Amino acid sequence: MPVSEEDTAELEELRREVAQLRETDDRLRAENEHLIEVQRVFEEIRDQYAELYDSAPIAWLTLEPHGSIQNLNRLAQRLFGVDQQRLLGAPLATLVVLEDRRRLLDHLLACRNTLEPVSCEVRLLTREGISFPVRLVTRRERRHGEGYTCAVVDLRELEAAAKERERLTTSEREARAANVAKDQFIAMLSHELRTPLTPVLAAASAFSESVELPADVRAAFSIVQRNVLTEAQLIDDLLDVARITNGKMHIDKHPIDAHRAVREAFEMLTADAAQKDLTIEIELEASRSWVNGDSTRLQQVVSNLLRNAIKFTPQGGRVEVRTWNHQRRLLLEVSDTGRGIEQDKLSRLFEPFEQILDVGPGSLRGLGLGLAICRGIVREHDGSIVATSQGPGKGARFVVEINTVNEPPPAEVRQSSVPPPPSSRARILLVEDHEDTAEILSMLLARGGYQVKVANSVGEALAVDRGAFDVLLSDVGLGDGSGLELMRTLRKTGKVKGIALSGYGTEEDVRASREAGFAAHVTKPVNFGDLIEAISTLHPY
Repeated sequence: MPVSEEDTAELEELRREVAQLRETDDRLRAENEHLIEVQRVFEEIRDQYAELYDSAPIAWLTLEPHGSIQNLNRLAQRLFGVDQQRLLGAPLATLVVLEDRRRLLDHLLACRNTLEPVSCEVRLLTREGISFPVRLVTRRERRHGEGYTCAVVDLRELEAAAKERERLTTSEREARAANVAKDQFIAMLSHELRTPLTPVLAAASAFSESVELPADVRAAFSIVQRNVLTEAQLIDDLLDVARITNGKMHIDKHPIDAHRAVREAFEMLTADAAQKDLTIEIELEASRSWVNGDSTRLQQVVSNLLRNAIKFTPQGGRVEVRTWNHQRRLLLEVSDTGRGIEQDKLSRLFEPFEQILDVGPGSLRGLGLGLAICRGIVREHDGSIVATSQGPGKGARFVVEINTVNEPPPAEVRQSSVPPPPSSRARILLVEDHEDTAEILSMLLARGGYQVKVANSVGEALAVDRGAFDVLLSDVGLGDGSGLELMRTLRKTGKVKGIALSGYGTEEDVRASREAGFAAHVTKPVNFGDLIEAISTLHPY
């Protein structure tokens, strides 16, 4: 049967529709496959982010709008110490200590009004009931404007660090207070020890040189004087260590000849060396021997080094002192053939109260302060001191190194005057409340030809006619006041020449005396010869 044109057209239309359906089917299939791939990638990314969320190094929470826990990662679970299933749906407030719950509520309310992170600190409770600090950093979710994501930062380590800092600060404060108390105690102890030594040393120093006494009596007084000076040196050493430790050692620097300090130190110790039959060799070969320093302090360094060398060198041994120059530096060496020092003890040799060597039975060990003081003094002179030894029985060697300066022009030599007759000597007002000190000093001064009037208090001193004395000799600490105030009061009436006597000998004490108007500050125990020299300086014959 022939196909009509209408049938042909319908057939062609059907073919087009089928083709369109096939194209639509192919497109839908492709879109479906794309959606499946997108879903796969999404699920993969979701799983990755879920894994990152769960294994994040910070505890994370997802909160419902009302503050219940919707989700949390593993670190948050470990932080709370509670099973995850028990935490899901639980209000975060139930894990916060009672007194911080209001703060948490205010924190969540603040997060509702901003998309920026908001932080606050609260204390959480563990399952055992132990509280610990955390910082909550919370942000409102952007998705629907409801709910929160919250980072929980554990502050226990920071809190522990803060407590440790506070403990260290408290310990440092207590240590400083203890150090101040120690210094005050040492100063007070030195005063209490010096005061009763003053009449002993004054009498011993005066009678040891009195030609009116037999030689054996003078020798006995010399022994007393030497031992009192040793006790006074121990007190000075304690004060020096305190000054060095606190950075308060006063160094009066000016050009001095270090060789002179060596010779003077040697002269003071020749008798000690002779008692042990020691040979002391001095080779001062340095062509540049002038340094910018404190003569008394450098002499103290040399004396300490020599005294140690003599102490630790056996009978018949040898001590050597020599100097030389290296570039513009002066090197001073003190060596001996004594007991030597073990290598492992050299590093502690210059520490206070370290007693590295035993000086043997029947000998005084001392306080172990001499070398610590030497190091402190040398450092104040911008120098260094080192010790070496080949070991026990092989002696020791100490080397001090200090910068040199050019020798200054020759100064005028002051000629000593011949003591005048007693009638021209100063009239003394002695103000002292320690009865024995007042008695022995007034007696010795009177024997020396001085006119002495004694006052035992500030009140008695002020009652003395200002024209009745030439020199005021006053203790600083008096029963009814201070010798400093006495001097200030007397100076209001005119110029007063005065010498302060005190058991306190720090730089601060000396400065206070000079500011009050005293021309000199003599630290107890008083060496009578030094006192006479101070008086003669103020009131020349």
